[in-house]
Amino acid sequence: MRLGRVGFVAVVTAVMASSIAACATAPVASRAPSSSSPAPTDRWQDALLAQPSAVTTAPSLEPGYECHPCHFLAENQLFGVVATGGTTIAVGVQQPPAQAVAFESVDGRRWAPLSGFTAALGTTALAIATNGRRSVIVGSAPTGATSWATLGAGGADWQQAPPQDDLRVASAAGAMTSVTPFAGGFVAGGYRDDPLHATSAAATWRSSDGLVWHADDAAAFADGRIRGVAASGETLVAVGTAGDPNYGPAAAWRWTATTGWQRARIVPDPAGAMRAVIATPSGFVAVGLNGHDDGALAWTSSDGVEWTAAADQPAFHYFSSPVRMQAVLSGPSGLVAAGWRSDAGKGSAVAWTSPDGRTWQGPAWETSFSGGQITGLASSEAGIVAVGRNGYPDWNQAAIWTAVRP
Repeated sequence: MRLGRVGFVAVVTAVMASSIAACATAPVASRAPSSSSPAPTDRWQDALLAQPSAVTTAPSLEPGYECHPCHFLAENQLFGVVATGGTTIAVGVQQPPAQAVAFESVDGRRWAPLSGFTAALGTTALAIATNGRRSVIVGSAPTGATSWATLGAGGADWQQAPPQDDLRVASAAGAMTSVTPFAGGFVAGGYRDDPLHATSAAATWRSSDGLVWHADDAAAFADGRIRGVAASGETLVAVGTAGDPNYGPAAAWRWTATTGWQRARIVPDPAGAMRAVIATPSGFVAVGLNGHDDGALAWTSSDGVEWTAAADQPAFHYFSSPVRMQAVLSGPSGLVAAGWRSDAGKGSAVAWTSPDGRTWQGPAWETSFSGGQITGLASSEAGIVAVGRNGYPDWNQAAIWTAVRP
């Protein structure tokens, strides 16, 4: 193993107008960047991630052969992160061949492979959650959806879920993409498609221990795909898409013990795709991209049944290029969202703040974001942690950003 460079960035929930001014100014209403945008402040620090040599070393070349760039033997990227038991854990995949990976850190500055975690070939880890007693990682395997769990929140002995009918999806056409603690156990969201009959369906599973799962059966899931789940009290909310799994239209579902799973209503129209959701004191906030994939978009709901898209605003745009919110975090001072935008630097990670999910400031950008993409956020003792990757499209290398709160 040797240490590879990853970005390490601060996204602080208590951002006030003065700190927003220190970041790159958001595009103006014409969707073009302001010419008076200040230079990046370079507040974001780099951390060290213990990378396998296959991810940091290119293969030897035959005589006379040239490549620009020379690709490494393998690539990796991260999708989910959670703080638990004095440590922070990030999960993702290394490929080829695909294999779930996980890293941990106690200080947010140095990251190493997660102790006690091993995964079989063909697996991917897509999300992680904790309920304070144990942590659960969810993802995919050649047989369909899968998970890993530990007996303690920060325990070192991870077990993979045993084969079971409720996780099996033919043709590997299913996965758990998200997970949240609920009612003393866990609820995971994802999809179970049927390529043989050209049908798709969102899916949710429940578990008391993160290893034995029971799938919910709901007609409301037809043609959907869940990308995020959240819980508030005795209410569950899932968000994603109905139709194209990447570009939407957007879709949301709510569960209560009285109603079961029901399809939500999105106003003024469902154009766009929801990528993540968070519970807040006033309800729920989802983030994603608009229907034209030329800007980010956010939605709010007080009850999970009816969702309202935020008004279009400069913070959602960068020229007419794609801008996507892909993760969201709620704190006492408001919301932080993070994701990706297309730009001349082959795409960059970006971050936003909001007091209520309706009006957004940003996107904040720094030099260390260049070539990056954020797909997961968590709050830890070290600050706010963002995970994703750097280097696309020449190579993908797992990246983690964070900073101590002031």
